[in-house]
Amino acid sequence: MNSSRTKLTSIFLSQSSWKNAKRTSIQGDASRRQYERLTCSMKGTSILMDAPPEHGEDVKPFVKVCKYFQKIGLSVPKIYDSDISNGFLILEDFGENLFSKMLINKPNNELEFYINATDNLIRLYHSTPLKGLDVYNCSDMVNKSLLALDWYLEYGLTASPNVTLKTEFYKLLNASLINIMSTPHIMVHRDFHAENLIWLNHRKGYQRVGILDFQDTMLGHPAYDLASLLNDIRREVNPEIKRKCLEHYLLNTKLNVEDFEHGFSVCSAQRNLRILGVFTRLSVRDNKKGYLTFIPGIWRKLIEDLKHPALGDLNSLIRDFFPEPNNDVIQRIKNSHVS
Repeated sequence: MNSSRTKLTSIFLSQSSWKNAKRTSIQGDASRRQYERLTCSMKGTSILMDAPPEHGEDVKPFVKVCKYFQKIGLSVPKIYDSDISNGFLILEDFGENLFSKMLINKPNNELEFYINATDNLIRLYHSTPLKGLDVYNCSDMVNKSLLALDWYLEYGLTASPNVTLKTEFYKLLNASLINIMSTPHIMVHRDFHAENLIWLNHRKGYQRVGILDFQDTMLGHPAYDLASLLNDIRREVNPEIKRKCLEHYLLNTKLNVEDFEHGFSVCSAQRNLRILGVFTRLSVRDNKKGYLTFIPGIWRKLIEDLKHPALGDLNSLIRDFFPEPNNDVIQRIKNSHVS
């Protein structure tokens, strides 16, 4: 944090109701946002979000979606204090019981956690979408997936993908997405997975699932968030639990099973291609080498997605031109750096 940002933070806190709190840095995410836990003997704890506008961060979408999710009964952090223009929020502290951490020590709780998370998605499905949200359309989704070519393919092979390959990739993925987009759009979180879900044991029902990192919510395919949850690249979901959650979602939304499974595979493939590129970029450009440990798992899930019959041509292209992330490929990416 630079000196001017440090000064702005101090001014914001001095004018807030948490001015006397002890500050402790906590681990952030892949964005430019930073977080601190504020501890006050009289008030307990809260979370300071520092989202610098000069780095392209904007807290307005977070605030807007937060208020709407609260309105429809989802568990999201309350906002205690804010400085919107400078990118500061003080939020309710949901604690540290992330799904990903809790399930390491309590694997028998996986079904309970995931069914309740699925119940949140069912509630989103049946809710009237927030007005003014952009649509996560085919063009946006394909362009984000092109990161797999621009970063993973380029630095995994140390060769730039040619125009013909990019054009064919765009055509095949775009056609696959168009084929599923007749399904009416709903609100999609777009990062609904075990690192953004916290178990709130003192609450009841689906509200025991605390939801984080929802500022990128858009309108999209109903399968998108469920694919994010069940095909999580950070942890393996038990196949039987995955099946039960899919059945639970379909039972409560009355969606056509075959159409939904088609959409699920396409959304998951698109998402995994995007993440393949994003995590390679985080390593090469931002020197965050730890993200490379996820790439073999992302690849395995992508190959599984591509087994759907509707994705046969895209499967062939990726098998022919994308390198499997073996040790040599991962090391090649690890050794690469651009500013």
